[in-house]
Amino acid sequence: MSTPFTPTRIATWLWTLAAAFLILTVCTAEAQNSSDQSLGAVARQTRKDRATPHATPRQLVNEEEDGPDTTGVWRIQLCSHTPCYELVITLPKHPKWTRAAAEPRPVLIPLAGASEDANRVIRIYPAHSLEPGFPLAEMAAKTLLRVWFARPEYFGNPARIESSEHTTVDNLLAVISHFTVPSGAAKLRGVSVVTGSPNGNYGFACVFREQDSAEATSICEAIVASARNQVLEPAIPRKYVDPNDDPEGDPPADPPESDDPE
Repeated sequence: MSTPFTPTRIATWLWTLAAAFLILTVCTAEAQNSSDQSLGAVARQTRKDRATPHATPRQLVNEEEDGPDTTGVWRIQLCSHTPCYELVITLPKHPKWTRAAAEPRPVLIPLAGASEDANRVIRIYPAHSLEPGFPLAEMAAKTLLRVWFARPEYFGNPARIESSEHTTVDNLLAVISHFTVPSGAAKLRGVSVVTGSPNGNYGFACVFREQDSAEATSICEAIVASARNQVLEPAIPRKYVDPNDDPEGDPPADPPESDDPE
C-alpha cells in the first residue's frame, strides 16, 4: 500500500532537495575558489620572479671571496699549516676594475680609451703556493714568470726578466721583477712582486701592452709598492675543563667546633 502524498511529506521532500542543492553549490564554489587561489599564487610568483633582477656573470665573479673586496683590497693566503700568512695589495679606486671569468681570472683595470680598444687594460694575476719554498723567493718569481706564463691559459710564452730587485715586504724576503712577454704580434711588459713565508711563496704580476707603458707603468708600480705581508694569528686552541674540577682549588674546610675550653 503506497504512502499518500500528504502536504507535510511533500514539503519535507522539497526542503531535502533544497538543502542538497545548497550543499552542492557551496562545495563547488569552494573548490573553484581554491583553484583560483592556487592559479593566482602561481601567477603572482611568476611575475615576482620575472621582476627580480638576476645577478650578471660579472657581478657573480666580483663577489667571490677569492678576489678583491669592494674596496680593491686583494688578499691571498698560505695556510698549509698554522700560523697562516697573507699577502695583500691594494688596487686603485679609479678606474673601476673587474674580474675576468676565464682562468686564470686576472683583474682587469681599463686605461683611458679602453672603450675604443678593449686591449688597453692592465691585467693583474695572483700566484698561490709557488715552488720552491721559503726562502728562495727569486726562484719562485722565475716559476711564475717563466713556467706559469708559458702555459696556454696565460700567454703561451715565458717572460724575459729584465731586472730583479731583492727587497723585503714586512721583514720577509721578496723579489720585484720587471719583465717582457711576447704575445702574438704584441709585446707585453709588466712588474711582479713575489715574497716568501715559512708556508711557501706567493705574489702578484701586473701586465700591460708595451704601447701603453706611459700610463700603465706607474699604476703597476704603485700596486706592487702597496704589497703587505703579514702573519695571521692562529686559532686559540680550546681547552676542556671538567666542570667537576675547581681550577683554583676548594677552600679548606673550617675545623670542627670543639666544646673544650681553651
